[in-house]
Amino acid sequence: MQVELRHLRAFVAVARELNFTRAAERMHLAQQALSTQIQRLEKSLGTDLFVRTTRRVELTAAGELLLAEVAPLLESLDAAFERTRRAGQEGGLSIAYTPTVAPEALPAGANRMHREYPTITLRTAEMWQPESVEGVRSGRLDVCFIRTRAGTGDLATAVVRQEPLGIVLGDGHPLGRRPVVRIDRLGDTYLTIWPRAMSPGYFDAVCEAFRAAGYTGPVREYENHTRDTWFGDTVARMEIASGRAFSVGFRSQPLTDGFVWRELDPAPSVPLTVCWREPANTTLRLFLDVVHAVAREERWLTDTP
Repeated sequence: MQVELRHLRAFVAVARELNFTRAAERMHLAQQALSTQIQRLEKSLGTDLFVRTTRRVELTAAGELLLAEVAPLLESLDAAFERTRRAGQEGGLSIAYTPTVAPEALPAGANRMHREYPTITLRTAEMWQPESVEGVRSGRLDVCFIRTRAGTGDLATAVVRQEPLGIVLGDGHPLGRRPVVRIDRLGDTYLTIWPRAMSPGYFDAVCEAFRAAGYTGPVREYENHTRDTWFGDTVARMEIASGRAFSVGFRSQPLTDGFVWRELDPAPSVPLTVCWREPANTTLRLFLDVVHAVAREERWLTDTP
């Protein structure tokens, strides 16, 4: 004898309503589909569960016995399912992120996570790419956000945003008066950027895009490695302010007085990649689902300058 759970749920719905139309609406089924499930249950049990007339539906003695036995079991099962679901929505996640994620992408994902799963705690830490990837690989971290096109070997990855990169200039720079700056107009002005060792995917993506677009100037790495990138590098700030250098960044990154952000032509698109270790537990899966939902709603994978 094979009895399916959905057939028992259909039976209880009809037994409580004593009306196939209302029971079908309650179950979000077509009435014929509901009737078919009841017939299959009766066939499996070898007995009629309902007396059907043109005017009314009544339980048989067998139907009354089955309702008394099955209804509490289904309620207990539903309660167990709900407890299990809630257990999967508790606990915590440790998240690492590259500095460029802090102004916009990280808050968007974290705020959505707090709204939908308030019992899950988040612990976030800003890290450079090699450290965060190694933290996920070792199990010290659950997930990280990095700027890279390349894979990370044994770790799972998914690109959740393609973000156009812009240029940061001193507000007195002649090119700063233009709404869009052509990369090949930058001449010998040098590019200041994070050290490659701290974010190799980002460094390579930027330099490759600039060289391909005709930029021939030198590239210098920041000397003062703070979380505020060039904000904390006095030499870099002075060079950018003087017009001898420029930096790059995303529209979402904050600027201080004396500097401007402009779009680039062509605009390099730098991916934002989420990285984790499989198999992912339930809590991590919920977080990944939230991040992908935010990416779809914000159209992060179709960003244009």
